[in-house]
Parts: sequence; structure tokens; C-alpha cells
Amino acid sequence: MPFCAIRCRNLCRFRPTPSTAIAVPILICEGDAMNRTLLAVPFGLICGAVLGAMVGGIWLAWHLGLDVNSANPFVLLTDYPGYQAAQDNPWRFAYGIMIAVSLAFGLAALVISFGHQLTQYGQAHFQSRREMRRNDLLKPVGSGLVYGKIYRLGLIGRRFLSGRFISAVYDKFPHCLVVAPTRAGKGVGYVNPNVLLFPGSVVVLDVKGEIFEATSRHRVSMGDEVFRFAPFDFEHSSHRYNPLERVARIMHPAERYTELAKIADYFLTVSEKGNASDFLSEGRQLFVAAGLLAIERGRPTIGEINRILFGQGASQAAYASHAIEVKHPNAAETFRKFTAYDGKVLSSHASVLGGAGMALWNNPAVDFATGGNDFSFADLRRQPMSVYLVVNSDSIQTLAPLIRLFFGELIATLRATMPDPEREPWPVKLVLDEFDQLGHMKIVVQALKQLAGHGARVSIITQSIPGLEKIYGKEDRLSIEAACGMKLYLAANDKMTAQEVSESLGKTTRLSLSDSYAPDKTGLLRRTISRRNEERPLLSPDEITKLDRNQVILIPERQQPILAQRIVYYQDPYFQKIMAAQSGPLPYPSQAHREIGMLSEQVQALIGQVTELSKVRKIDYDKKTGGDQKGSEPDAAAPTEPQPNGPVVPVGASVTPEEPRKTEQMEAIAEAAADLVQESDNSDNNRDDGQQEMNFGSQKEKTSVSLNDFGLPLEAARKQMAAFTKTHRLKTG
Repeated sequence: MPFCAIRCRNLCRFRPTPSTAIAVPILICEGDAMNRTLLAVPFGLICGAVLGAMVGGIWLAWHLGLDVNSANPFVLLTDYPGYQAAQDNPWRFAYGIMIAVSLAFGLAALVISFGHQLTQYGQAHFQSRREMRRNDLLKPVGSGLVYGKIYRLGLIGRRFLSGRFISAVYDKFPHCLVVAPTRAGKGVGYVNPNVLLFPGSVVVLDVKGEIFEATSRHRVSMGDEVFRFAPFDFEHSSHRYNPLERVARIMHPAERYTELAKIADYFLTVSEKGNASDFLSEGRQLFVAAGLLAIERGRPTIGEINRILFGQGASQAAYASHAIEVKHPNAAETFRKFTAYDGKVLSSHASVLGGAGMALWNNPAVDFATGGNDFSFADLRRQPMSVYLVVNSDSIQTLAPLIRLFFGELIATLRATMPDPEREPWPVKLVLDEFDQLGHMKIVVQALKQLAGHGARVSIITQSIPGLEKIYGKEDRLSIEAACGMKLYLAANDKMTAQEVSESLGKTTRLSLSDSYAPDKTGLLRRTISRRNEERPLLSPDEITKLDRNQVILIPERQQPILAQRIVYYQDPYFQKIMAAQSGPLPYPSQAHREIGMLSEQVQALIGQVTELSKVRKIDYDKKTGGDQKGSEPDAAAPTEPQPNGPVVPVGASVTPEEPRKTEQMEAIAEAAADLVQESDNSDNNRDDGQQEMNFGSQKEKTSVSLNDFGLPLEAARKQMAAFTKTHRLKTG
């Protein structure tokens, strides 16, 4: 590495000892630049004076009317007229020319002496306010996402309270990666401000429900329809989301099979390699087959799939029964394949499938929350909506399969079609908090670079780089980082994250000075001073971990990094006005939604019980009639005999002791369901999405009721209830 040094002799002539070496007076020249300056500037002044004297002398001869060619050019130096005469023109002007030229040459020599540069390395630096303005990063609030703030210092050194938001238009950086450990302020500094400001639909993974509490009322005032999907919130009602509702509407068998296979890939995952992965591959095929059967039964929910797979146990007999019942040939073939496996293999498949995510639907809260549909992802670009998936931090791991499925279906729906500028004008903002705790989401890695073209903006929030790499591996982690045009780091506190940030900031060049003392052979003390350029990171990992917690590091794509201040929205004057304008109760789902959902669950359970009961009665009836009616249902119009305290049933159909009580319960549920169906018949036929006005006790309120609250289209529900009424002689009113 090139360096320069200069040595100067001390005037004191004695041999230094360790105790006297430091106290010796020495003459120091600070490097070769100073040496060049001491030589170059006088030389430049002298050369300039000589040249200036010539120019001034020639001008003086011309001004006095003398022959320029024969006149003495150095007349200003050889024929000095005296101080008094030199103060008057034309001598004054001629000497002025000489002085000006001399100073110009001296200045040029000074510049040239410092023009020699040491080796330069990186040029990384933090953007100045002027650079940010030139890069369109100081747009007005509302033009795009806000990432941080910069402040201007006042006359006494204190910063102005308002400052400027660092904000770019939404299309400049559509996706953002936020790396922030727990309690680093990602909610108050990034998530809440941008959810409050985003002008389209938002879908947020809301850990602890704080985002819903802080932003939902403002979203309502913006005209959004707000939905809160919280399966484990037992204090408040939850809207419902059925991931199979979209698939059930698909009529093409091959397309339906394909979509179910995609859903299986979204949320059925295992972390380890080997046998579990092999079992899961076949387990996904079993999930698809059960999904097709659930749709054929008119109950397209994952809860029904769970009952098909595990309700009768993972046995050969159960799969054989499903193979006979299902109509789809591929599903029947899958069930038949599993009938050939022994019990141990079937148990292994069931164990892996349950551990991959299906066991979550054993929880009745999850089964209920996914048993109907109150909102559709297809509407996100058609109208402004706010969907909050609320989960407590200690339930993230438990609900991870459902969360993966939720966002996988959302991304798949957005990617399915390009947005129509007229019918689908609204952009969609996705906020994936605690991303590293959700498990591997392959669709996010695949779709992240494409979603911007489909009107989606994604913010991925993770606690650390190691946590992200543990789930996705290095290649996928780098792919996610590359797809995010803006990276925001708050209070990095682990070694790998700090190292990653330091490398991303880049290298810079810094001047390094070093000196040393050594006696020469004559006993004189010499001091050597060296000056050289060194390459070093803009911020070292140690410096990054020691940054103030209110400072954030922004790394925009293809730009220099930014060191900014963290936003604290509830202390900021702009957001304080928004928060103060929020009023009224939080938009929790109404109790009507819960009552409709519970009634829907009862109807589904009723239909399932009736189906199983009909099978039993048919078998008994076939046995008593000698099997000559095999393949046909008991005739509802056949002669009947009354049963004590029970419903009227066909002659020959056996009745168990519990049957009258169960049937009475089913009759009561059926009557309520029939009333619900009858009331839906009287609703406005021109109303979209099945919105109906319903009475619950003495409270009458308008409620958005999906046509799929029954788990199947309403028309199919009417037919099911009509068939039930006819077969079992129930009065529907």
C-alpha cells in the first residue's frame, strides 16, 4: 500500500533513554502534502511575480506610447520609481498586474500540491438532505410509504419537532423488508403509520391486536369495510374465512383438483427432511382427495376434510368407504391406494399429516372460524377493505398453518388475474409481521417479484436475519431481500444481522495517520509520520449494535444508505391529528355474525348426522327386505308405523333408543334453519353478495351474510333442507 513519510532531525544531540525519549523536542512535518506545499507555493509565487512583472512592464510601455518590442519588459523590477510614484497610475496598475499574476500562480501551485491523491477505495456515505430530495425520497405524506424522519437543526442546535418524513411514491419501492427485534418500535415506527395512510385495501397479520385497535376506526372513516379474523379471541366475535369456498365454485374437475393441490402446498409443511417429507407428499394427495369428497358432500371446509381423514380413524375400512362414496376418479384412486397400506403405514401418514398442519382443525374454534366466509379476497381490488388477522404472540406457532394458508390463498387470488383499471382500481397492502415464525411460505418467495404488477405491496417484518435464514435458507433469504426495494433496520442487536447491515452499507475510504520514534546511528531521535488511505465499512458491526434506538438505517435499492430517526406516530403532530379524530367503538364483528355462524354449524352437523343415520337405516332396511331393494333409498312414501314419542319413519327401519331424542334435537335445528332459509327467500333479490336483514331476538340490525355461510351455496342449502323435510316428515313452517 503506498504511503509517504518525512523524517526531521532533532536539534538536541544526546542519546535518548526510554524515560527521556518522549520529552525530546522535535520538528514535525505532517506528511508529504505539507512538504510539497512548502516548496510549491513559494515557487509558484516567484514564477508568477516574474511573469507578472513582464506582463505589467509590457502593458506600461504600451500605455506610455513606447515601442513594446524594444522596451525593457522588467522595467517594474529594474526601474522602481519610488513609493510615492508607484501609488499613482499607470505604475500602480502595472504593479497590480504583477501582484495578481503572482498570486494566481501561487494559488495554482497550492491547489496542485494538494491535488496528489492517495489511493481511493469505497465511496459509500449516508445521503444528505439534498441527495434525498434529488432521489425523490422526501415526497409529501400520503404519496407513498413512510420509513423514517429527518430533522433540521435550529440556531441553538436543537432539532425542529416536525421534521420531514422520508417517503417515496408507492411504485418506487413496492415491497419493504423490516428487520427489527422485539420491542424495537416496528409497530409505532412503520406498521401503524403506513396502515393509517395507505389509500387502498390492507391485509395485516396483527400480533396482539394492537394494529386493529390503533387503526381500524380510521380505516372505517376512510370508507373501508373492516373485517377482524381472530380464531382464538374468545372475548369478541370473529369474522369467518373459508379457504375452500373459492375452490367449491370451480366447476372444471381438473382445475378444482389443481387448486386443492396448491392449497395443500401452502400450509402443509414439515421442517425436517427424510421420511416425514416422503410421507407428506402422499399425505397431500390424501388431503386433495378428501377435499374433493367434502365439496361433493356440499360441505367444502377444511374441518370437513379433517373429519373425513380422521373422524373414523386412519383405517383401510374408512378409506375404502370414501373410495366408494367419492365421484371424482382421481380421488377414488387415491383412497383405494391407501386401502392397500397396512395399519402402521396408515398411522404414520396420519401422524405426519396432522403434524404438518391438519391437527389444528381438531380445535373447534379453528373449525368454526373457517366454516364460513364473511369476506372474499377477490373483492380486495374492487373496493377498499381492511382485513386484520389477529393472533396473540404465544399462539403464532399454533396458528401458523392457518396463517400460511390465509396468506397463500390471498397471494394466489391476487396473482390469478391482472387488475382491471376500471373494475379493480384499489391497490392492496400486505403486512406480514413475525414472518420468521410462520414457517416456510414458498409462494411468497415465488410471487414477491410479480405481485407489484398485480396491484399488491408487501411489507415483510422479521426479528433478525438468522431467524429468516433458518426457515428459508440462504438462497431464498437473499431472494426475498433482493425483491424488497427498501430495507429498514431498527436496533439490530445480533451479530449476523449487524454484519449483514454493515456489508450492505458498503465501504468507504478514511485517512489513517501513524507515527513512530526511533534513534538513528548518530544518536539523534527521529520521528516518522505516515499518512495513508484505508478501506473500512461505513459502519462496523459494533457501531451498528451501539446505535441509538431512535435511529434507523434505510437501504434503498441502487442508492446510498440513509441514517434517519425512527417515527413515533403517537408523538408526531401529523399522526396525532389522525388519532384524535378517531371516535366511537372499535368495529368488532356484530353478535349477529356469531349467531349466524353457530346456526350454520348446527345445520352442517344436522346434515352430517342425517346422512349417517340414513346409511344405517338403509342397511337395516336392506337386511329385513332381503336385499332386493339394494342400491335404492327407503321410500319416504312407504307404509309407516308410529314410534312412541318419536318421528314417523318408514316401516322396517330400525330405531335405536337414543334416536327419538337425537331426532327431536335435529327437528328443532332444522326448523330454525328452515326459518333462516325462508327469511333469505324474502330478502331483496337485487342485493349483492346475499346481504340480508335478519332479526335476532328483539335486536334488528343489518348484517352482511355470505351465500356460503352454510358452507355451500344457499340454493344448495335450500335443496338439502327440502330433501330433509320430505324424508323425515319435519314441519318447516
